[in-house]
Amino acid sequence: MSKTPPNRRGITFEVGAQLEARDSLKNWYAANIEKIDYEDEKVLIHYRHWSHRYDEWFDWTSPYLRPVERIQLRRQGLNDDAFHVNDKVLASWSDCRFYPAKVISVNKDGEYQINLIVSSYQKPTSSCPVHQS
Repeated sequence: MSKTPPNRRGITFEVGAQLEARDSLKNWYAANIEKIDYEDEKVLIHYRHWSHRYDEWFDWTSPYLRPVERIQLRRQGLNDDAFHVNDKVLASWSDCRFYPAKVISVNKDGEYQINLIVSSYQKPTSSCPVHQS
């Protein structure tokens, strides 16, 4: 007989659901549910913007899983430090390194579209972490 996931406020236990998960180094990251093991009462978590080799299994009652709402609350608090069009920033690329970039536009959800500058190569991109340069 298959077991039923717990009813946790803000967390929907279905494949693709978004949440935050705490890794083994005690850092919280945006994540998605990749698989659900109903027999062992576990979920496979994929940390967004990270390789799948870092995916982890968590008990579905784990305190290291929390709703994505907290991300939205943090974003609202960060609006004072927001970047603006033409700001020079450092943007994280797929190799997890930061490269010089320039903000092209700011989306309604607080994400930035940037022009990534690597040597003489420039690539417009979006949805990558940025820091002040």
